[in-house]
Amino acid sequence: MVVVKPRLTSIVIDTSVIAKFFTSPPRNLQPAIYRREAETRRKIDLIMKITEACDFIVYYPRSGIVELASVLKRAGFNREEILKIVNTIYEDFAVVDEKVIYPKALDIAIERAPSGFDTYFLALSHITSSILITDDKGMASHGKNIGIPVLFVREATPNEIKETLKCY
Repeated sequence: MVVVKPRLTSIVIDTSVIAKFFTSPPRNLQPAIYRREAETRRKIDLIMKITEACDFIVYYPRSGIVELASVLKRAGFNREEILKIVNTIYEDFAVVDEKVIYPKALDIAIERAPSGFDTYFLALSHITSSILITDDKGMASHGKNIGIPVLFVREATPNEIKETLKCY
């Protein structure tokens, strides 16, 4: 019997991945942590290239825009730079309104108690039957525990990323 893997057509990318795509690891990190973060950044570049080449639908919760803006502000971006990135998200991703995600997010919050923003990404992955791509260990753990397919960037090898995000 031949098992046919369904074609991956959609993904949800967490703020941790998007923020790291637009920033570089701070040089003042301990050397081992800096090397890990630099390698993670290279893997995120690979993920974004594959996503574009395969023309995946990338879902992103509207509430994630607020989280991303806050992360970018803390990273030193100014208002114009943040708004430019936000506009890019709206242009390139399928941004999903809270009212669509809220019922499932509430269920996940009650059942698993992840952080508030995480629940929206987890719920969106569940609703859209999409793989969740994150570099947040807690979110990855919650996703796996509720049966969502998760690509945890930090622990994935480049070959695992290519295999997971293979387009047919």
